[in-house]
Amino acid sequence: MNSTRWLPRFLLLCAGMSLAACSRGFVAKAPAGFAEIPARSELRAVSPDGVTFRVRREANKPAAELPFWKEALKRRMLDAGYGLIAERDIKAGTTPGYLLELTAPMGSEDYLYQVAIFVANRHIVVAESAGEVTRYKTRAEDIAAAIGQMIL
Repeated sequence: MNSTRWLPRFLLLCAGMSLAACSRGFVAKAPAGFAEIPARSELRAVSPDGVTFRVRREANKPAAELPFWKEALKRRMLDAGYGLIAERDIKAGTTPGYLLELTAPMGSEDYLYQVAIFVANRHIVVAESAGEVTRYKTRAEDIAAAIGQMIL
């Protein structure tokens, strides 16, 4: 194959990916089976059965390390009335993070809400997903894979 034909396209693709990463501050893909909803500064996606996935960036204010944000997040969610199912350390690529798995009633259904945080210098990257418990559980592996493949 003649490199002069595909090289400009490849460089353009790389530049486009870099611009998207710069504007968001992270590189993330929708989980398998999810459709991405266009959004400029965050990744939003939804599955056909209504499970949602979102990745966004927030300022690291006050400036603190992951242990501080782990405790702050857990306290905030429990004080808001969410029920704690599990908590664990995770990684997005090589960046360490923290994940909370919570539950809350929503009308006549129980919803599972998962929030993961990663401290990346002056920012915190937040990955959230939610859905009715039985539907969520069928999507949990794909959501975990999407979080693990993020680049911060």
